[in-house]
Amino acid sequence: MRSNDARRRAMRLRQTGRVAMVLGVVCGAGLATAGAVAAATTVAWGTTTSAPAGTRAQLFGVAAASASDVLAVGGYNPGETPTAVLTRPYAEHWNGSAWTATTVPLGAVYSVHSAQLNGVTEVAPRDGWAVGTVGDLSSLASQTLAYHWDGTAWRRFPTPNPSGPSQGNQLNAVAARATNDVWAAGGDGYPEASLVLHWNGSTWTQVRIPNIGSLDAVTVSPANVWVAGGDAVERFNGTAWTSLPAPPGTGASITGLANTASGLWAVGYRSFTCGEGGICTSSYAALWNGTTWTVVPAGGGSVLAGVVAAGSTVLATGGTGVWQLSTTGASPQVIPTQNAAQLAAIGADPAGSPWAVGWTDVRGTIAPGIINAPGIGQGGIIVTTGAASATVSWIGPANGTGTTDVGGQFATGGLPDGSYTVIASLQGCQPGVASVNVTAGTSTPVNAKVICSP
Repeated sequence: MRSNDARRRAMRLRQTGRVAMVLGVVCGAGLATAGAVAAATTVAWGTTTSAPAGTRAQLFGVAAASASDVLAVGGYNPGETPTAVLTRPYAEHWNGSAWTATTVPLGAVYSVHSAQLNGVTEVAPRDGWAVGTVGDLSSLASQTLAYHWDGTAWRRFPTPNPSGPSQGNQLNAVAARATNDVWAAGGDGYPEASLVLHWNGSTWTQVRIPNIGSLDAVTVSPANVWVAGGDAVERFNGTAWTSLPAPPGTGASITGLANTASGLWAVGYRSFTCGEGGICTSSYAALWNGTTWTVVPAGGGSVLAGVVAAGSTVLATGGTGVWQLSTTGASPQVIPTQNAAQLAAIGADPAGSPWAVGWTDVRGTIAPGIINAPGIGQGGIIVTTGAASATVSWIGPANGTGTTDVGGQFATGGLPDGSYTVIASLQGCQPGVASVNVTAGTSTPVNAKVICSP
């Protein structure tokens, strides 16, 4: 039986960025921050305003059926005790111009509980599924959750809880091939065993799978279903499960899978000892081409929590950044840096326009954070100063500041369209000043050279 501490630790992990924040020390410098990008990057992400979400709320999943039909899910607390816990499943819907909170019915499950939705998928407009868990805070018990979205309302459907009413059962991810072909993955019992559920159009049933531990990711193709837990990946061809070779690299943990034109992408993190008994993490990405894995240089500090095929590109997110993945490495996207969101999931609509969701923490107030590309009415700037650790300020329709990277660059998205004055300054040096016109969806290069005397 799973210990109380262990079960609550697992729940806390998902309430703070899924498994991305497992390890307390983050080391290394590899992936640049979102503020350090090559001038060739032109897309700029923007922010959208979340619907109201109680006293505390976080988002863990996003899916888009079209530019005017996007679902974001997670958990919230409307003011219930304990206030530091997400007590209700939460979802909101984007209609092309605004986010609206949508009621997710839960009813009376436990006297004091936590609850959240961890993943969401859309088969088509007005046809979505979200999965998660509700847990009893006074015992070891938790139940799986699965809700269907019909374009107007969420409806909960019964789901198996294989470990029984006194132990843990949870769903962490969901993917769909058709209205009657939906797959959900998670874990149950203690030690946690692999849990896979399938929706056939009328009921959810458990699908037997070799046990590789709790599952954090699932993705599908017309012929296959892939799930991942730890460093293990299993493929189901409709008849039998097959184990893929373990992705290269010791200490890898997979938190996201995406079936793409180039193959199966797996992202997550790698943990290793560092310092005097410390544990460090580095971001991890690998591509399976059907025969072999290729580890992609994905940097150091940021743990990758999700990955998606966005048109012809592959995007991953984690921490406060978004990166475009290729077999040669990871390129940071230009995203908003003011009150930056901790990002836990990424999705894209059929046209390839991506969304990323998570939460913001502004003076202790935790609220949903949602960004998308191209920014709606918002663009970005890529400032070249020639000086590391210089302060970059912009004045215009929005004001703000940032700090350049070791290469003397700083980039930010989320700036309302219009004219800006950009000032780069460093103590003891002559500041650089430039004017720029920001255009929606585009990151405009700005040359604001700082001149320092020899």
